[in-house]
Amino acid sequence: MYDVIIIGAGASGLMAAAAAASKGARVALLEHKDDIGKKILATGNGRCNFTNTDMSVNKFHGSKALIKNGLSQFNYSDTIRFFKELGIPAYDNAGYIYPNSRQAASVVAAFRMELMRLHVDVKTGINITDIKPADDRTGYCIQTDKGSFKSKGLIIACGLTASPKLGSDGSLFRQIEALGHHIQKPLPALCGFSCDGLNFKKITGVRCDATVASVIDGQMTEQNTGELQLADYGISGIPVFQISSLMSRALNKGQRVEVIIDFLPAFSDDELNGYIRDRSITTTDNRSLNEMLNGLLNNKLLLELIHKSGVSPDKKGRLLTDDDCKSLTRSIKHTAVSVKKPRGAEFAQVCAGGIYTKEIDVRTLESKIHPGLYFCGELLDVDGICGGYNLQWAWTSGYIAGEMQ
Repeated sequence: MYDVIIIGAGASGLMAAAAAASKGARVALLEHKDDIGKKILATGNGRCNFTNTDMSVNKFHGSKALIKNGLSQFNYSDTIRFFKELGIPAYDNAGYIYPNSRQAASVVAAFRMELMRLHVDVKTGINITDIKPADDRTGYCIQTDKGSFKSKGLIIACGLTASPKLGSDGSLFRQIEALGHHIQKPLPALCGFSCDGLNFKKITGVRCDATVASVIDGQMTEQNTGELQLADYGISGIPVFQISSLMSRALNKGQRVEVIIDFLPAFSDDELNGYIRDRSITTTDNRSLNEMLNGLLNNKLLLELIHKSGVSPDKKGRLLTDDDCKSLTRSIKHTAVSVKKPRGAEFAQVCAGGIYTKEIDVRTLESKIHPGLYFCGELLDVDGICGGYNLQWAWTSGYIAGEMQ
């Protein structure tokens, strides 16, 4: 008989185990993968950007009530202090906080040692087959392929369906719904999107600094600048990830979604138009248009954008008209692509959606249906942008659920 059983040894589950055990609770942590912290190891390209000093509600999507209440109880400064106490001093890179080792493995190792110190019973490679409240309603019985476990409290930290190979595969949804809870459809976020509007097969592999802006049913919603990645299916990269959540939600509702791409954010429209006009005036030989603008953009991308502008790439640069210059500027600075669908959950770093917030106490994360049942992490309806925000939500929600035991 445990005081609390935690299902899922990802970021939120590990934090919940540490928080509960530090209060003296007898804790069991059940994980169906063969080791703990699989997803943590993959974060920040293996460097683990575990929080951010620019922490505010507008960095997240989903339930504002959950986010506000959570961050008021455990914020980035609490996270930095917690890891420092575990022997993980912070490295601050313009507000993006990493372990000083720059290794995600350091974070997982610190948790492993802390759980050993706190005598948490960690069981990996174990699959949950059923979850039932105890007959006397004083706890929970967890059936697994390695026997049954009983506890007074239960924290479910199994994630949604992002990166299923790392553990969050939706395999526990049936048991959660059998307990009377409802799960909003998980939607891929922090992911790329399939698009129409450019010949993406011709420009696949191109990377460039760009500004991307999402337009939903004709209204611009968000924009971000960074390294855009062009793939055979469409668009990806950090700036796309940063505007991905609202686009996934809109597509799920059947709304029309476009992305306007500025492939040269360092130039204003007037500056680019003037540059093209000046190049045309100073070009006195028979260079073609793409030869005249060589060096402005990746050549594959430049040719595609010239084609999209309606100006022939074979046209002699010195023969450009004012209308030609304006068309080229529009194509380079204001290309619209139609967004068709997000890439699958297997390519997403996180999912939007989760347990309906109205079924949870937003202060304690306890179920309103079953006393002693708590949820944390990605399973709740909160997802953040890139930059340490999703891990901060994991630490925040895991800490709160663990503290309640």
